[in-house]
Amino acid sequence: MIASLVVSGVFALAMIVAAARAAVVLPAGARIPLHFGSVERCFLVPKRAGLVIWPAAGLAVAGALGGIAASSLAAGWVPGVRYVLTPAAAGVLLAFEVGALLLARGRNSPARSE
Repeated sequence: MIASLVVSGVFALAMIVAAARAAVVLPAGARIPLHFGSVERCFLVPKRAGLVIWPAAGLAVAGALGGIAASSLAAGWVPGVRYVLTPAAAGVLLAFEVGALLLARGRNSPARSE
């Protein structure tokens, strides 16, 4: 269980580091994609909002799933699910954040012609 928390913490820290780097690299007017599962549900949010929303979502999901996995609600679950669920969800959100930041960088690249 401790390893699960450590890995989730590392993923959360990586999300914060990615957002901090993007705050420096992306131009002021950059818009960051925020999607809810599909292309049809993709919204472009201002840079500051996107850089706060992605890590906050990662921390919220990791906290909620970590709390559920550690509680009595998960007492009957297979131990592998309890140990893997939280880091897996945090890893997926980290990958989505990095993808959104790469899209924002590519969209705001000066070499790209409109």
